[in-house]
Amino acid sequence: MLSHSPLKYILPIGIFIALFFDGSISLVFSHSLFSNYYFVPQLTFLWLFFAMFFIQRINIRIELWAALAGLIFDMYYTGIIGVYLFIFPLAIYIGKKLYKLLSVDIFSAILIYFVDLSIIYLLSFFANKLQNLTSMSDSFFLVHVLGPTLIINIIFLIILYIPCQILFERLD
Repeated sequence: MLSHSPLKYILPIGIFIALFFDGSISLVFSHSLFSNYYFVPQLTFLWLFFAMFFIQRINIRIELWAALAGLIFDMYYTGIIGVYLFIFPLAIYIGKKLYKLLSVDIFSAILIYFVDLSIIYLLSFFANKLQNLTSMSDSFFLVHVLGPTLIINIIFLIILYIPCQILFERLD
């Protein structure tokens, strides 16, 4: 039960810290040498993903936390409420389904995270296209946004996998 676990404090604190790091790291990458490529960090979702991936014995409703994080992400970064509010919980739900099929190791984490991030960015891109908020071509998005974004976020996953695994195992 979550009420007797330190996760009831660590999980929301981690979400808020990750939200602010997303913006800070985005600012750093916006001034990088690769000006034609967009590296979009997704540490907020990575934190939720690690919670989904590493917490086993506590019955936690990570989809609700994902919806809350998506709502805050929408309000803080996009100004349009609804896109990430629905996409984050959907990606967590799909990640949970894939989690049941694969073993718990870094390779399955990379695969599931790759699928989840692809879903997040493809759905948000098409939602923005439907609302005429972007005029970016599909090919430009795939090569200059989705590809670099997946690469940088997989690197973050690899770097943070062991420390977050240790943290969540101690808190679980």
